[in-house]
Amino acid sequence: MKMLLTILGVLYLSAACFSCSKQSAPAGAPAKTDSFTVTITNGYGSGRYKTGDTVHVFSQALTQDQVFAGWSSDYPALLAAPDEWHTWFIMPGKDVHFTGTTEPAAAFTLQWEQLRGRDRMKPVYYYFPAQPKGIVYLLHGTSGSAKALVAGFEWQELIKDLVHDHFAVIITEAEEATTETDLNGDGSIRWNVLPWDTVTNVDYANIRVLTQTFCQRQLLPSGLPQYAVGMSNGGNFATALSTIYRFQAGVSYCAPSGDQIAQITGTPLQFCMARFDQNPNVGPAGNAAALSNAQTIAGRGLCSRYLVKERSPLYSERFARSGQLSLPASAAVFNELKQKGYLNTKNYFLSTSDALLSDYQANPAAFPQLNNLSIDQRMFVFQQISLAVSDHHMYSDYNKTTLKFLNTPCK
Repeated sequence: MKMLLTILGVLYLSAACFSCSKQSAPAGAPAKTDSFTVTITNGYGSGRYKTGDTVHVFSQALTQDQVFAGWSSDYPALLAAPDEWHTWFIMPGKDVHFTGTTEPAAAFTLQWEQLRGRDRMKPVYYYFPAQPKGIVYLLHGTSGSAKALVAGFEWQELIKDLVHDHFAVIITEAEEATTETDLNGDGSIRWNVLPWDTVTNVDYANIRVLTQTFCQRQLLPSGLPQYAVGMSNGGNFATALSTIYRFQAGVSYCAPSGDQIAQITGTPLQFCMARFDQNPNVGPAGNAAALSNAQTIAGRGLCSRYLVKERSPLYSERFARSGQLSLPASAAVFNELKQKGYLNTKNYFLSTSDALLSDYQANPAAFPQLNNLSIDQRMFVFQQISLAVSDHHMYSDYNKTTLKFLNTPCK
């Protein structure tokens, strides 16, 4: 996908004023304008923008029983991703109007139980719709767990979209997360990508054993297409898992995978990166590596996609997305950040969520609105800022794109 990396500027040339050549505008001629109006219904982003500006639009918060269905407009071709809850476009020389649409989400409840893996009991969350089209394994990042994944709002939005599209979902965790032990001595608690061995590597073996359990219970038909979606270390594991077991497709968020996987995989792989990823294992080099890997895979005649989430402005309702904060509370926090100079004139956050957290921890009383929130609410605010600045975090901005890749990776 071609991403828009720059915005065309307009260069004004002022002509020298000589009395002998000066011409007056015709009487009654309309005044020229370089800005036009954007109107957003059921969402945010309305305002006055100059021609050539990058304009971000966002749907209003979705309830638990809603999924985003797309943007309706007289100018659908303007939008970079017309079916995503958050998208953007380059402002044309005319007024435009977009309406966010939703549809009822499929009703479901994630089941939880302890199931036997290769060596020990594993926590497993799952949901199997009637006649599922495939199984999607969702994989947490470093220091994560199955419980933390299902509690994450961005993951919840993806799970909701997957189930709505008739996919079964299975969520478990790395063996190191279950045992709370750094089994390979690499200094982190996470999935072990190496060795690429489905017998000696317990993480690969656990996926096989748990899936067999569900098939033996006749909850899943044998031969059902399989997919993996992971974030960070889970993204690296997703591409390796998809390769080793020859899944139909794999998706990695904020992880480039390795060039060896790109050279040997027989599975279509998609990379969803964050433009300003600050993770020391990713960053600009990791983004470049993900692009290179996607190109290598495509060059081998397989399907691959590379996407980058760009930074976006905040809007006053952003912190109410999950329902943890009310709209007035969200606006109060937004205005506090604005007044303290954390946002520029276009409401782009000027720093990072980590920097804001440090400022807050150093002097909580200086942030009365933020300090008035519960710990969970504050963490959600920091997470949404991290997403707005396009840092290292699971995101739902490409949910529909990911669904399309799982369904038809070559289109």
